[in-house]
Amino acid sequence: MNTRRRDIIVPSELSDLGASRRAFLKTSGGLVLGFSLLGPAAAMAAMRELPLDTSVAAMKGNGAFAAVDPAKLNAWIAIHPDNTATLFTGKVEQGNGAPNALLQIAADELDFPYEHFYLVMGSTTETVDQGPSYGSMAVRYAGPQIQHAAAAGRQVLLDMASKHFGLPVDKLTADAGVITVAGASGKSITYGELVGGKRLDVTIGASGETFGMKVAPNAKLKDPSKYTVIGKSVLRKDIPGKTTGEFTFMQDVKVPGMLHGRVVRPYGVESQLLSVDETGLKDIPGFVRIVREKNFLGVLAETEWGAIQAAQRLGSKLNRKGPDDGLAKWSDWHGLAATDEVWDAVRKAPGKPESVAKHGDVDTALKSATRTLKATYLTPFETHGSIGPECAIADVSKDKAIVWGGTQMPHQAQRDLAELLGFPVDKVEVRWVEAAGQYGRNGLEHVMADAAIMSRAAGRPVRVQWMRWDSHGWDPKEPAIVQELEGALDAQGNVTAWRHHMWVPTMSDTRLLPSELIGKPVGKVNLGSAAIGYEYTFDNADVSSHNESRVGVITAWMRAPGQYETTFAMEAFIDEMAAAAKQDPLEFRLKYLKQPRTIGVLKAAAKLYGWQPRVAFSAGKQATRKAKGRGIAWVNRDDSLVATIADVEVDQQTGEIRVVRVVVAHDNGLVISPDGMRNQIEGNIIQSMSRTLHEEVTFDHAHVTSRDWAGYPILRFHEIPDSIEMVLVNNSPEFMSTGGGEPSTCPTAGVISNAVYDAVGVRLRQKPFRAERVKAAMAAA
Repeated sequence: MNTRRRDIIVPSELSDLGASRRAFLKTSGGLVLGFSLLGPAAAMAAMRELPLDTSVAAMKGNGAFAAVDPAKLNAWIAIHPDNTATLFTGKVEQGNGAPNALLQIAADELDFPYEHFYLVMGSTTETVDQGPSYGSMAVRYAGPQIQHAAAAGRQVLLDMASKHFGLPVDKLTADAGVITVAGASGKSITYGELVGGKRLDVTIGASGETFGMKVAPNAKLKDPSKYTVIGKSVLRKDIPGKTTGEFTFMQDVKVPGMLHGRVVRPYGVESQLLSVDETGLKDIPGFVRIVREKNFLGVLAETEWGAIQAAQRLGSKLNRKGPDDGLAKWSDWHGLAATDEVWDAVRKAPGKPESVAKHGDVDTALKSATRTLKATYLTPFETHGSIGPECAIADVSKDKAIVWGGTQMPHQAQRDLAELLGFPVDKVEVRWVEAAGQYGRNGLEHVMADAAIMSRAAGRPVRVQWMRWDSHGWDPKEPAIVQELEGALDAQGNVTAWRHHMWVPTMSDTRLLPSELIGKPVGKVNLGSAAIGYEYTFDNADVSSHNESRVGVITAWMRAPGQYETTFAMEAFIDEMAAAAKQDPLEFRLKYLKQPRTIGVLKAAAKLYGWQPRVAFSAGKQATRKAKGRGIAWVNRDDSLVATIADVEVDQQTGEIRVVRVVVAHDNGLVISPDGMRNQIEGNIIQSMSRTLHEEVTFDHAHVTSRDWAGYPILRFHEIPDSIEMVLVNNSPEFMSTGGGEPSTCPTAGVISNAVYDAVGVRLRQKPFRAERVKAAMAAA
């Protein structure tokens, strides 16, 4: 097998779309997709390539792109003559396998073999808008939609078979894509033979939009006791191609006749473009032109190397020395808070408080307490750190556009791009292709806008690839958060007061950067305030969030936005109170919790770990160079509960932290794929360890300074724990499936902070826990 990754060539000419669509449908028997796959390995490798090669958007008579009607069965499922099938979903793959779980749900409810069922994801003219793929909400919300559509499909197929055999439906059985006459094994027909190359143009009904959409409300669902695919670990269809290098990522896609583009960002975040000397670019082989629109500056060339050279001459490079370093000149702007000034800037940003929990009289309880504690927790700006820098292709004509991109929100991107270009929404198509490094709202929507602006100027397809310094420097950042906590204990070590105030810059000020540069801001998505969970039953409590405006740079969400940071402060501070009360940290927490699922998940983690009650750091300083400690923390993220326990070693000479063992109890109800969930949890733990131990965006007064992997280090392979053990709690159809993509991220910083205290007796209240910070804390203790 050829293991080299193949660049995929896709059709782009807008004028040929209508004819191509008609020709495609004619040759595929009228199905939405009609390709035949030779075998499992070929299917897995080709899963992304076939839709790119053959699926061209439907066009209305007026030249607009036809929307997908969620009330039609063929919006969700297509059955092919070779008895394979395709599931269409507006959700997209971001490396965590959630769409694979949706395929399992559909296969089980349709009574169709999972191994012959394939996915088409995200593209706006082929899939229903089920909302963006974020917030651990794919299975929770899209799962029931697809389950009902598949149940309706099963009933439609049984009705068709009833007519075919001339028998009532109750005399038929459906299994593995075959309908058989009960008691007559020789009388059967496959789904593919039954459909016979026709579209499943049947109305099943739908109401509502995106996350709130209800599909096929009258469909009768399968009895959970008869599930054969749901709850089983199955092979993901994308992994073989990714392992061999045959998988096509967005960065591999090419369009005939395309130009290569690079963008030159301002030197300072709000610098103004003063002048551009284009004459110094003329000698670059393949150079075509610059694209300038107000503060947006880009270059176009026939080759990628030509575009890189042109951008560098204009000033787009890692070690840029100032606003005049290059043929493009910018105004000198220094209005950004530098790294050590961020915390004051966050505290002073305009905003308003929002109460999360308030009861009792905290001030009075603090005054009468036997002991009070107070601590400030600081979490920095973070970048997404996508391994593959952002990439997109756009083909924009006078009145319509096609854009290829790896966005987590293709239908929202369609609306944003339409607004940016001044087109009706149905004149823009987004063709989703998985990006190498896709999660959160990194720069994937922004690079789509870059490509659209430059394609509009050039009148040709344009591919834009960000450089590393573009991605680290200009993708939207998870904002810095300042949190102040205060607590009180009585003489018996009981909590009598709890105050938790946090200052949180907006995570929704995510307007597309190129749109701001051209003076037409679009793309803001209202995510709401940071997720804050509070479940402790203290008599006197005051928990509030000061939700603020943007602080300096464009912000957006990362994994578990806000709650990763707020869980750190809350779970570290309650550990401080447990130590002050000289009580075991697990038992201390359980005293103030009432919800059975919360108590259950903590006890499940403790059982798997082998927890023995004792006070943290009760033995005092350890004589060995590498001190050992344990920590515990938990979270409820949108009804998914996670308790984490970790063992760490702290090098008392260097300050280096080594996480040795992690134990996770995870309760998100019915788990569709246990192996998939384990992968999710392992990914969450490893990534959140990286964020906890290493990651921090740094600034001078003009811009981000951590623009490469040296300035923004991430976790290395040798730092991965020796073991990550887990137990899935309440994994039963009795419990609704909630999310697994984010929750196990949240406890990690608190767990490690608490374990470090248990090991060396110092509290880490500012992330990241880099060795020099830990060493300084130990020296100051």
